[in-house]
Amino acid sequence: MKKLCVLFAFLLLFSCSKNEEILKVETSESPQAQIPPGLRVIFQNLVNDTRANQSLSNAILSGIFKNDPAFGIANNEYNRPGPHRVSTINVERNMCSGLGAIQNFLGYLGIVDPGVQCNNAFPYGYADRRITEIFYPSDIQSLENVPVISFVGGLLSNAANYDALINLWTSYGFIVVNSNNFINFSPTLHFTGIQQLVAENNDPSSPLYNKADLSKILVSGHSAGGGGALLISSSLVRPFLRAVDPNINIAGSFPMQASFNATGLTVDAPTLILTGQNDLTVIPYLQGLLTQYNLISRSPAWYICTRNSTHLTPTVELARNDYAGITVAFIRFLGQNNRDAARYFVGTPYRATQDPAFIQASTSIIPTPTHPIRVQRNNPANLLPTPATTETTATSIPFE
Repeated sequence: MKKLCVLFAFLLLFSCSKNEEILKVETSESPQAQIPPGLRVIFQNLVNDTRANQSLSNAILSGIFKNDPAFGIANNEYNRPGPHRVSTINVERNMCSGLGAIQNFLGYLGIVDPGVQCNNAFPYGYADRRITEIFYPSDIQSLENVPVISFVGGLLSNAANYDALINLWTSYGFIVVNSNNFINFSPTLHFTGIQQLVAENNDPSSPLYNKADLSKILVSGHSAGGGGALLISSSLVRPFLRAVDPNINIAGSFPMQASFNATGLTVDAPTLILTGQNDLTVIPYLQGLLTQYNLISRSPAWYICTRNSTHLTPTVELARNDYAGITVAFIRFLGQNNRDAARYFVGTPYRATQDPAFIQASTSIIPTPTHPIRVQRNNPANLLPTPATTETTATSIPFE
């Protein structure tokens, strides 16, 4: 079936191409005396319309299908499992059924991870749609002060859509709390996830007992969940979080393609705004740059737009996931004080400005305007020192 679809698309484009060639012959190679001026204008308009439609089709397709592999400096360094195996609490995965049939179809087309699975949360199953999952390093008993990531997915997503990224982050020595209620539009989901983490951290029977470093909580999310990550990074929310536990501190935020439900105006935690070049849902220049990054002034902030990324790129497998490497670098920088990872964000030059996987300022010899969605950082980020310590990383091992 997939081959038939590809063949049909090829024949359609081929026929358009052939028609354009015929029109070119009739308009440019035929003697003008044989074509009346009025008819010649009509032919040329048809040619222009064909070209415009093909350009529009290509733009739409590039905003839906992510076929390019992940590449670049950060992905070469960090887009692979870290030294820790991954264990879980309240995580169940099954073949997608019910509404999950849509997930299977999207996976078949490669729009999401082709190996996509689902949990049983409604409407992908019959369990409560509100769910909090926890991923942690299997050797956590030998670790101390494990930093935390609170994550919320996008609108209508299943928690399992983000397994590739969540397992990757956990493998580098983080506890990841994955909260989802199918709508995912409210920042209270992060609040719910952090509450559950605190309960596990205070429970002597939990493998997380006294292991979570509540002073190093990073918040992230995709689309609607990314908007919530920005909102909960506000100083206005801090008193409510510390009412749960006085040790809670939001150490940083890294929303991916955060939706319009958020602004950077009240953010006061170090924040990495991540957008995608081919995202037709959250336009990189509008939400990510104008209403989020540009309004963050009280804390360090960075803006990165990844090349070739669609709105669903955060849900694909690591081989195509443009956000894998740079998010690992960011969490190791803020969560583990890792100097090698910090070089992507601090110093001059910083490595994010040298990574070909990101939109960069123009490097043309001929003077041109600076690209508006280039890699950039604000003044507080410019003043950050390079961390003094560097951790050693053991050889990567596969997930359990």
